[in-house]
Amino acid sequence: MVKINVDAAWKATSSHSGIGACVRNYLGASIAGRCSLGSFNSALEAEAEVVVNGVNLAASLSLKKVIVEGDCRDVMLAMSEEVQSANWKIQPMVRKVQSLLHLFDQIEWNWVPRDANHLADAAAKMAMSELCSLDWDSCPPTSLSGILRADGLPGPP
Repeated sequence: MVKINVDAAWKATSSHSGIGACVRNYLGASIAGRCSLGSFNSALEAEAEVVVNGVNLAASLSLKKVIVEGDCRDVMLAMSEEVQSANWKIQPMVRKVQSLLHLFDQIEWNWVPRDANHLADAAAKMAMSELCSLDWDSCPPTSLSGILRADGLPGPP
């Protein structure tokens, strides 16, 4: 199993959003990640879109057993249920994720408290503050390495 942590940062005054997805192996070491800048009408939509990005990232890495964790309870619940029960604003994102589920042997959805989602939160804020998009492999950006070490997990060499 690998874990994908996802989070979004959203600014209401501009609708600018940063989204971040971080993939870690069972030891907590970074496998890959992605952060990008976007524009959404609400924080809820940004949180749902980052799940789409995280699942797409896992699919591109041919990962088969994943746990997706995020700190937006409504989105995590919507991903684990029928699309009709999701808030109408995020139904398109839920449908995108459901269309990818056949690529996985197992996928689980977990809500985690915000303080358990530091790496994805930092990636989302980094995308928003630097106004950029970035993909990384096993070596995350230097600004995120400190968070990995603070989590007590291995950072890059």
